Amino acid sequence: MEQNRDDLARGEIGRDLRDNIARFRRLLYSDINTDTHFRMFEMAGRDVCVVYIDGMADEKKISEFVLRAGAEAGPAQDGPVDAAYLIRRVLQIAQCETENRVKAILDGIASGMAAVLLSGCDDAVLMDIRGYPSRPVNQTTNESVVIGPQEGFVENLRTNITLLRRYVPSPGLIAESMEVGTRVSCRVCLVYLKEAADERIVSELRRRLKCIDAPSVQGIGAIQQLIEDSPWALLPQMLQTERPDRAASFLIDGQIVILAENSPYALAAPITLFHQLHTSDDSFARWQYGTLLRLIRIWGMLISIFLPGLYVSLTDYHMHLIPLSLLGSISEARANVPFPILAEILIMEFSFYLINEAGTRIPKQIGSALGIVGALILGQAAVSASIVSPILVIIVAITGLGNYAVPDYSFSLGLIICRLFVIVLGSLYGLYGICVTAFCMLMGICGMRSVGLPYVAPIAPQERHNPDILLRLPIWLQRRPMFFSKAGRMKPRAKQGGAR
Repeated sequence: MEQNRDDLARGEIGRDLRDNIARFRRLLYSDINTDTHFRMFEMAGRDVCVVYIDGMADEKKISEFVLRAGAEAGPAQDGPVDAAYLIRRVLQIAQCETENRVKAILDGIASGMAAVLLSGCDDAVLMDIRGYPSRPVNQTTNESVVIGPQEGFVENLRTNITLLRRYVPSPGLIAESMEVGTRVSCRVCLVYLKEAADERIVSELRRRLKCIDAPSVQGIGAIQQLIEDSPWALLPQMLQTERPDRAASFLIDGQIVILAENSPYALAAPITLFHQLHTSDDSFARWQYGTLLRLIRIWGMLISIFLPGLYVSLTDYHMHLIPLSLLGSISEARANVPFPILAEILIMEFSFYLINEAGTRIPKQIGSALGIVGALILGQAAVSASIVSPILVIIVAITGLGNYAVPDYSFSLGLIICRLFVIVLGSLYGLYGICVTAFCMLMGICGMRSVGLPYVAPIAPQERHNPDILLRLPIWLQRRPMFFSKAGRMKPRAKQGGAR
């Protein structure tokens, strides 16, 4: 039965209206699917059928601009009544086109468009009259800022493209639409600034998107996993943002932005390690303040990765490096703790992120209460029961704060995994293990690429660049084009990565 349905979806529609209606009734399961509607009426002396899905298409537009327009249309005066004639003379819809492929018509109807089938014509008219409900533009939830715009992307693709065009009002802003997914398609838009983006990077991203052969693609997160360079890398090679102003800054710098239907995030590529530490506040604050905030984030990132591992290695192997008074306090605090330091710190790490994950998933009304209970009552009870030492509670709390200082959520999760490696190797080999782990992580980061470009550019390899990498220097000094733009010197490596 499914094979017969696939056969029906191939090919083109015919001239017999009844056969076409019967074909689409089977393809849309109209016998059990009550949302599909087939509205028969007469237009310009010909029998016509409008096919749409209730709730996806706007019935008011169908009534006013299709049914009423068809009723008011007289006999044809300048040629035969076909799909082109309906678009030219009758239908009062701005976005409509002729289509004769059954699969394309079926996908259009499923996405909220309406199809007009005409007797004696082997072309249909696809009208973009989507009318499904969508969330209005509101404040961002995960990328909050103190200074700067407060609006964020929504689940509607057209609204997101419009937001980008507001921030980049240039005729060179290109938005290429395509469908990904072999069974359940997802509309995707590749957005770039023609005069700034490198065409080779655009072509590579376009190739990767078209090579996606997954049955279904559930939003931006799935697209990122299917087109990134190194799927085994711990750190993300593309950046997700819910802020239109930040996505617009990427476009101006020559980067490419990918938008998808039903995803309130944009995917920016190529990126570098330093983009993960930048925020929108940096651009709207004075350069001294932006530099200070970036240094705080870098310090927080380093604390998040290395502080627990340093504590384990120093207390296990290098106690002579700890001041005597502090060493006495640590020994006294751990006198009644029955676990080794490695087990103790892993328990605390797991408990900390268990509370964090639980606070994220439970209803907001009790989320704050859970945070207070987890931070105060459970922590104090663990110390009183001699399960963990008080100094370890402080170290884990500072580590968590350092991790929260990293603005990108995916990047911060990668840092958590890196921290676990540092803790384990620090407990096994002391400072030597931490140094080896740091060296291996540095080599891995230097070997990573984002759409073929080095992940730590323009520092390695060294390239001339704007003074806006680690530090945020005055804006009047930032005149050089970005290294991955059309005017920059850095070029992507050919055929790096691809869709899987």
